[in-house]
Amino acid sequence: MEGAAPGVLIEVYEATGRRVAQQSADAAGTAQLRLPTDVAPGIYLVRSGTQSCRLIVE
Repeated sequence: MEGAAPGVLIEVYEATGRRVAQQSADAAGTAQLRLPTDVAPGIYLVRSGTQSCRLIVE
């Protein structure tokens, strides 16, 4: 993810609201999120501060 504020927590949630991953943005506002290997295909919500987007896992 790019464009986040430095140090902000970036979180990934499944449809039920369970958090499946999190990572803090570095000083450049970027983060590499690694999803667990057992994550199911589907649509996930990625949230960073007040911004959010959808992530589709196939």
